[in-house]
Amino acid sequence: MLAFKIFPFIQALVIILCFILPLKKVSLKYKILLAIIFGLGSLKQYIYIFSGGDMMDPKLSRYPAIFFDTIYFSSIFLFLLTLIRMIINGVYKLSRLNPGKFIIPAQSTRYAALFLLIACLIGGRAVFNGFAPPVDKFYEITVKNLPSEANDLRIVELADLHISAPTIPSEIEDIVKRVNETEPDLILIAGDFVDGTIEELDYMTKILFNLKAKYGVYAVSGNHELYSGYKNWIEYFEKGGIKFLENDGVIIRNEKDVPLLNVCGVIDISAHRFNLPEADIQKALANTDRNLPTIFMSHQPKLANQLKDKSDLTLCGHTHGGLMPGLKQIVAKVNGGYVSGLYNTGRQRVIVSNGTRIWAGAPLRLHDPSQIVYVTLKQ
Repeated sequence: MLAFKIFPFIQALVIILCFILPLKKVSLKYKILLAIIFGLGSLKQYIYIFSGGDMMDPKLSRYPAIFFDTIYFSSIFLFLLTLIRMIINGVYKLSRLNPGKFIIPAQSTRYAALFLLIACLIGGRAVFNGFAPPVDKFYEITVKNLPSEANDLRIVELADLHISAPTIPSEIEDIVKRVNETEPDLILIAGDFVDGTIEELDYMTKILFNLKAKYGVYAVSGNHELYSGYKNWIEYFEKGGIKFLENDGVIIRNEKDVPLLNVCGVIDISAHRFNLPEADIQKALANTDRNLPTIFMSHQPKLANQLKDKSDLTLCGHTHGGLMPGLKQIVAKVNGGYVSGLYNTGRQRVIVSNGTRIWAGAPLRLHDPSQIVYVTLKQ
């Protein structure tokens, strides 16, 4: 945590000392301007001091958030490009055994302009993608022992809605409209609904109460519910018709009372750190029919490694698809090998959603877009 707090200052110093100051043909006033934009831009996570938010939810409205995030991520990419230049030059100096040799001169305004252009294009595009509407992602999953009455059963998975200060109501209205138009049999929401309080977000979160599915809307908590007032939010959403399966399970039955499948869920795996119950797979399975297929919801996908012989289909979120190449591999590593898409683990199929929206703390995407996941079950 200390490294997370200190790193932005290190990044700012590297940009100022190793990128801006060495430039030969740039006047002092432009160097100061660059230092303000990209040096201070590196410190975006401290804006919450002035906005009244925190690192999890900076509480910036939409357009200020887009503005500061674009500068922030452009600063990160400029920092990375500066490091790459330093590494290339360092390796070249060592290979030639001459400290005066270099490939990319630090004082060159031509290279500096190129680096700035690349950093700003990537940063701007990443933030634009982060705030873009979700795409539709379709899966067809064959499930062993699926009753004939459940063949072609349609499920919509939402995850990581992250309704917060930069969100606008029309975004949530569009998601609800798109989901309802498909007339799903089940809607399953894999956590991280909100960043903020009920008083701040009610005018947007209540839009989710319009979600409609033949057999109901079910959900599990994510880690961000734990930061935002877990008990109040769970009670709030349940009053709105969204049933939470926190270490619980239900048997889904059709209109003729024929049992179709089990739907189970667990509380977020970090809940015990907030004096809440631990994620309990056995408790979630206690009231289910073991002869029926089981669909499991877990916000964090690493739990799927404990469900290989218990779940036929596990739906997760949390990873946001890894956000960008390079980081994606790291995110997969810390999430049990799961980061985005469909995984086969014996009996179990695991779908990790990229998230339906994006977290305001890191609203960027370079490869894996936000998505609404549609699953059709087949015999």
